[in-house]
Amino acid sequence: MTRFIRERGLLPASDVDAIIAGAPVDLIDFQRVVADIPLAERPTMRDWIDRFNDGVERLAA
Repeated sequence: MTRFIRERGLLPASDVDAIIAGAPVDLIDFQRVVADIPLAERPTMRDWIDRFNDGVERLAA
């Protein structure tokens, strides 16, 4: 997502760098995996959020 934002100039480069620096490592790993899935086959954003939150809840338990 940050690549998309950077390539389209949606935020200044310094803001994109700050997002990357502050993003949880698990989220970044998840994004790398999902990037290999064709767009039409990717889960919806709601599915992504639910899956991510499920993982966070398991880690917190």
